[in-house]
Amino acid sequence: MNGVIPLLLKREFESRIFVSLGIVGAVCALCGFIFPQAESSLVLLGGIAGITPAETRLWGFVALAAFMMIVSILRMWAGSVLTAPRVMAFRVQADEFHTSGPYRIVRNPIYLADFAAMCAFALCLPPAGLLIPVLFRVHYARLIRYEEAALCSGFRRPFSEYEARTPRLLPSLRSLGQMGRALGEFRLTREGIRHNALYLLFVPGFLAAAWTGEFTVAVAIGLPAVADWAIVHTKLGIRR
Repeated sequence: MNGVIPLLLKREFESRIFVSLGIVGAVCALCGFIFPQAESSLVLLGGIAGITPAETRLWGFVALAAFMMIVSILRMWAGSVLTAPRVMAFRVQADEFHTSGPYRIVRNPIYLADFAAMCAFALCLPPAGLLIPVLFRVHYARLIRYEEAALCSGFRRPFSEYEARTPRLLPSLRSLGQMGRALGEFRLTREGIRHNALYLLFVPGFLAAAWTGEFTVAVAIGLPAVADWAIVHTKLGIRR
């Protein structure tokens, strides 16, 4: 068993893009086929607050558009620090680790951006859609454990010190105190934008959804960027 588990973690890490897309696809299919008439979690929450479904969709989608902009900036910022060849590589990259910019707030800001985006999407689905962030949380915990084991073996003392002061995925009050220093190191590169803008088209997508009241409009507008990212990620990952 000692040899099987590391091998499974390695395979999961190297195929993480396909696992992630599979999770989203499977849960969306579940919601579509089994709960086709169910209201979204967003509308249900609005109902609890006494807000009509139409108003909930309008202002909820506007808020999600703003949220997706923040998520996109975080991912592009982290990708600009890490560089595309490292982000897109299928195999773990353990020859260096970064502690500047968003890496002052959490050790895995790209995973944080993805997890936040999945939470936003889950709100637009029936309650069964909440399985998406739950499954992503489990999936990311395994990926991070595998990746950080490799980093720790190569940078034992400096990584241990970094690990002690910086949370793994979700910011803490202590790490948020580093926000000023992190923002002082803010930078976006052309490469970082190009290879980490998979959620960016959901910004106009959710604004259009606010106008129409239909989440499918946001998906139709935002999905091409995700597809482009998946294709480029696969090509660069194989090449790497």
